[in-house]
Formats: sequence, C-alpha cells, structure tokens
Amino acid sequence: MHVLFPDLYSPKEQVTTMMAGRVVPPTSRIENNRQIYIASQSVGLYSMHFLSTTPTVAIGFGNGKFNVHDLNTTKRCHTGQASPDHMPVTCIRDYVDSDIHRIVSGTADGWVKSFSFDLEDGMKEMSSIHLANPIYSLDTSENYHICALDNRQIKVLDAVRAEYVRDVGRISTEEYSEEEEVGHQQRVTCVKFRPDNRYQCVSAGWDKSVYLWDIRMEPDKAAVRTMKGPKICGDGLDIHNDILLSASFSTENALQMWDLGSGNLIQTICYRENENEAEYLYSCRFVDSNRIVAGGSGSRDAKIINIKTGVIEGVFFDTKPIHSVGYKDGVVAAGGVSCYIHVGDFNQVI
Repeated sequence: MHVLFPDLYSPKEQVTTMMAGRVVPPTSRIENNRQIYIASQSVGLYSMHFLSTTPTVAIGFGNGKFNVHDLNTTKRCHTGQASPDHMPVTCIRDYVDSDIHRIVSGTADGWVKSFSFDLEDGMKEMSSIHLANPIYSLDTSENYHICALDNRQIKVLDAVRAEYVRDVGRISTEEYSEEEEVGHQQRVTCVKFRPDNRYQCVSAGWDKSVYLWDIRMEPDKAAVRTMKGPKICGDGLDIHNDILLSASFSTENALQMWDLGSGNLIQTICYRENENEAEYLYSCRFVDSNRIVAGGSGSRDAKIINIKTGVIEGVFFDTKPIHSVGYKDGVVAAGGVSCYIHVGDFNQVI
C-alpha cells in the first residue's frame, strides 16, 4: 500500500523544506494547538475523518485498527478492528441511519465494515463485505457505499444489506481508446458523493482526470462530466455547493476549484509561499465558502487559505508529509507520516 503516498518512495522528486526558521503568519487564526499522539505500533496514519454527530475524529492506522478521539481533549474514546489481517485502514466515513450513527471503514485487504457508534456505549460491528481487491477510497450515504479499488474499478454497495449493486464507469481496455472517456486509465485514489445529489459522485486518481458519475447508470455509460488536469494521490477532493475542490500531487497549480455544472476550471489557488517550494498536495477540505484547508509533502505543512484574498489564515508545520486534513465546527486537524496529528481551534472571521 506504499503506492498511496508517492513522496515516501520518490524522495528525489520532492523539494525538501524543513521547519527550522519558519514562523506562523501574523494572520494565523489557529488557536489552542494540541496534538493526538500516534503510537508506533499503529504503523502510521492512513486516513482521518471528522465524525458528523459528535466532536470526535476517527483515525485509521496501518495495523488494521482505527481510533475515535475526542477533539477537545485529544483522548482516545474507542477502538475498532477494521481489518482481520491487520492491513491498513485506508478510508473512514460516517452517516446516520434511522437514528443509528454508523462508521464505515475500508481496508487494504478489501474489507468494507459498518459499525454502530455511540460515544458512551462504544462500537459494534453491524455488517461487512469482502471485495476482491484493496480499497483505496470510499464514501457513503444512508443508501449506498461507493468504493475505489486498486484495479481501477469503482463499485456501488447497498449500505443496508452490505451487498454489491453495480460497477460505475467501465474500465478502459484496448477496445476503448482514452478519447472515449469510458473510465479511468490508471489507479483511482478518491471517490466522493455529491452532497446535494446522493446519486452522483466524483472520482479521481493518477490519470489526471476527475469524473462525475451517476451511480444509477449502467457501467457502459460515459461519465456525466469530465475535468482534466488534477492528479489525485490521496483524499484530495471536496465539494461545496456546485464547486469541486481538488488537491493534486504536482509541483505547482496543485490546488484548484472547478464548476461541477460545466466542468470548467474556476480558480487556481496558490499554496506555496515562494518559488523554491513544491506543492505536492494530498488532501483538501472546504472550511466555508471563502476558505479551504489543504496539506501535502512539498512544504510538509497544512494551511488554511482565504480563497478570496489569497491570505494564509492558519498553518500547521511538520517535518514530514501531511496525508490528511479535516475541518468541522471551528476545529481543524492535519496528520500524516509523523507521530502526531495537529489539532487546533480556528477563529473564523467572515
């Protein structure tokens, strides 16, 4: 699963920027910085997700387990076993179904598991399905799970019955040229449902293409929309209203916003602070309609950026690549290769 994070295995391609001498910008609104410690036996962070109904964050590790931590105290609340073979937990999501809070995990050995979660009572495994290939990304709703596998397949599962429904987007073969846009040409690393339309989802990966799909369509149907350019190597897509945010593993112009209605590029957001830095981003999230948070391996940090003014309004510095970022209700977090996840309160001023 090392292929999830290219910078760890291609060090000659990245520009090294150390923490020494870097100062927090005077505009920083991140306060009360605190850290969640990642134990060495967890074998590193592979995924992170802010849970929707409680002030908690779920963190997936390389040993097949995930923890739920309190965002205020950073203390561990509960632990779940996602992979019976102790393989990495590559993705975590949650949703509420009939008043039951569910956490859904995907793993490198192909398991999709659903857990009921209560902050006081803990977690109980509700359902599971084993797919034939490693899972790189998943997203979920009350009706469906959608999973990106390492063989370029995108599969839709029934969230209630934990059963396979259909594939989305035909895999390109020698019979179909790239110009036909029938599906991804290389590994798919991120899938995400559209919040305002739970039958539509976006997918992206190494082939520098983002596709908008309708999961009700048969797999031989072309995508609803195609956006060319972003090379996504992590959890590098987010959607706010009709705008798609993408974080690419590229030297520059890595952070971009797209119009889902037309597929046109709206804006490129400058992430690097000087010309000698590379961006190489892995993860991004909308904070609100005016701000985003993103992180990666070029400058080994995570930044909150005002997309209207271009001002960096907050930053977490690290000595190693940032793989995941998150934001919810005034709390921002970022974590990756190092042994800590950075957490802080963001003083949001409109």
